[in-house]
Amino acid sequence: MKSARGNVLTLVLYVLLVLSILVTAMLRLPGALRRNVSLVAKETQEMYLAESAVIAKLEGFPELFFADLPAINASYVGPWTEWRTDEFQFLLGNSFGRFSTSEWAACASFLEGDLRKRILQTDGLKSLSGNRRFFALDSVASSVALNITAGDLTLDLGGSVVRPKVKSFKAFVEGDVKVRGNVHYDSLRIYSMGAVSLQGHVDADFVEIFGFAGVSVAGDVSLSGILLSKQNVEVMDRANLRFPSVAIAVGYRGNRLALQGKSVIDALAVAPSGIVERDSSVLLLDSSKALLPHCMDSRMVVFERRRL
Repeated sequence: MKSARGNVLTLVLYVLLVLSILVTAMLRLPGALRRNVSLVAKETQEMYLAESAVIAKLEGFPELFFADLPAINASYVGPWTEWRTDEFQFLLGNSFGRFSTSEWAACASFLEGDLRKRILQTDGLKSLSGNRRFFALDSVASSVALNITAGDLTLDLGGSVVRPKVKSFKAFVEGDVKVRGNVHYDSLRIYSMGAVSLQGHVDADFVEIFGFAGVSVAGDVSLSGILLSKQNVEVMDRANLRFPSVAIAVGYRGNRLALQGKSVIDALAVAPSGIVERDSSVLLLDSSKALLPHCMDSRMVVFERRRL
């Protein structure tokens, strides 16, 4: 016991000596470098406090149980959960598990209704009637929100050289939706009473797509987010579903989820009441590491952190 205490005392004295040397060295630093070191120390402390607050919340401690930790504001980003402090954003998903068909159906119904509601309640929503085709947008730097009644929607943006970047595009469409061209979307949200197809050189950081009659993703399309249909979901022809993504084909019967044609799927792909088809050319990464939507009851895990 005395030997252990002696070792601890030696370690403490060593740590104090190292800290004394570091403090002395910092006092001798030039002013600009000293300010940079102080800034790094401040940001590190902010990150430590924010992460500690997240851990405390995950462990079930009540809000502000620890007085020094920042408050956390909770909301949803599509199927994922968002926690925010003043300085940081954390995105969380539910850990992988097996659930019944009825549980998946209830979750899919919630996600569908929530997407519809958020699109139709968007500030500045523009209502149009009849078939609509867009080969360019008035301002690709701004957000676009459309309500298309009694018609289909086609987005064919970008040429062979120039790739426009669209900050946010939302649409509620009573007909079918086609998204193609050479374009990058920061976020793309589509609710269609018909079928939705994405093809071409479309890239999207985050999508929420519901197609009642089906969703298909084909070609050099790369995206992350959620694909949802009450009938069929197809991912084929080299398409890439990046982490974190969820593809759900949930219907009453006969629904189908097809993964074909050298596609890369870093996602959870499920057809709870139907069938999943996958050909040998598809690269399906470890689904046990996938993140379930927030409406599936399991343990939450943090998969992304960024400073605001």
